[in-house]
Amino acid sequence: MVFNGKISRLRPITVDDAEITLKWRLSERAKLLQRGANTIKEQKRWIAAKLKTNELNFIIEYKGKPVGMIALHDISHVHRSIQMGRLLIGEEEWIGKAPVAFEVDLMLCDYAFDVLKMHKIYGDVMEDNLGMLKTRFYLGYKKDGVLRDHYIYDGVYKNTVAVSLLENEYRKICRPKLVSLINTLSSFMQL
Repeated sequence: MVFNGKISRLRPITVDDAEITLKWRLSERAKLLQRGANTIKEQKRWIAAKLKTNELNFIIEYKGKPVGMIALHDISHVHRSIQMGRLLIGEEEWIGKAPVAFEVDLMLCDYAFDVLKMHKIYGDVMEDNLGMLKTRFYLGYKKDGVLRDHYIYDGVYKNTVAVSLLENEYRKICRPKLVSLINTLSSFMQL
């Protein structure tokens, strides 16, 4: 399954993406994300395992180059809920101010609500990832609570903030804001 936006493209992750995704995961940019693999072999093993599940893990491309990753996982057709996560723009200097993250967010939310018929998208964000929290709240996500000592990060327990977005909130608040941001930033950049 491939998604093509105006400026970005989502394609399924493959084991061949292990080297680039590991580079991103080990970068300073990923310091507020959960820890993962430390070697290419471990990353290949992780990707291979995810390919056997119902998760949807994607590589984000911009101008034909892989620049990041994102996923839809914990898909529940019974409860009509899905988790969006693993968003990481690993090549920030390549995309500059292009609204790639907003566009892939829009494409996956549209897919979750329009095609999969989900009622809710949810996730958790490390409490010190203030930029992502601010963005999620601006887009209309609600704070569902704090998961105390939810992850161990460099030997220290970290809290995460549980957030969610219901379908009606997406349609009324989030989607119009995403479209506006994409259009405004794209026209500003003459993309």
